[in-house]
Amino acid sequence: MVLPSNDPNIRYIEKHFNVQRDEDIIDKLRTQVDVYEDSVYHYHKMVEIASYKDSIARQLIDESNRIKMQVNRKKK
Repeated sequence: MVLPSNDPNIRYIEKHFNVQRDEDIIDKLRTQVDVYEDSVYHYHKMVEIASYKDSIARQLIDESNRIKMQVNRKKK
């Protein structure tokens, strides 16, 4: 298939993009994608752990409040 040379889209692509395969650029891009995926994964893990810790903290606060109420009732 031959692309028409008078097509403005084709001229734009030829002018602004390199159509040669460059393994170094591909490897660098793969590395960048891997780093980005790792950062997203670690962010979601951090959010998940924070949510879990918040849940445990809420349970401990509730239990502490129940104990305080029981102690205050016994004093009266």
